[in-house]
Amino acid sequence: MGTETFGMLLGNFPVLGVQRIVRRTLVSAAAAGCVAAAVAILLGQPLVAPGVAVGLAMAVANHRVFQMSAVRFIDPEGTVQRKPFAGSVLARLGVCTAVAVVLLVFVRAMGFGVILGLALFQAAMLCNALVALVGYQRRAAAGEAPGGLPGA
Repeated sequence: MGTETFGMLLGNFPVLGVQRIVRRTLVSAAAAGCVAAAVAILLGQPLVAPGVAVGLAMAVANHRVFQMSAVRFIDPEGTVQRKPFAGSVLARLGVCTAVAVVLLVFVRAMGFGVILGLALFQAAMLCNALVALVGYQRRAAAGEAPGGLPGA
């Protein structure tokens, strides 16, 4: 998908829509994490549960730092300063990977829980973003207000 096409898809996507996606992601990832932890305990793998909690916590922290970095590394013209932003992304992902690998080596069940927690958050974020984008595109195609926001 070209940059111009992507810009047309999201060019007018409301900021409040992004906040709704994040809020729904936090709730749905927490719910999925609770279910995963309960299933792990029922299957006799109790160390997976704290791993899921650690993975979800790292994912949420990574997302929050990503939001702050995105604001910090955009200049007044709206252009992303790619080098420091990429370094920030690599550092955060490196920490998450290191924690998961260390736990996989020393406490295998907890390490798998961390990976599951990280994956649950990303899957929830992807699903919530897709649902919001499809809804936005349908409303835009029908000629309704962008994002279906009152007064927009």
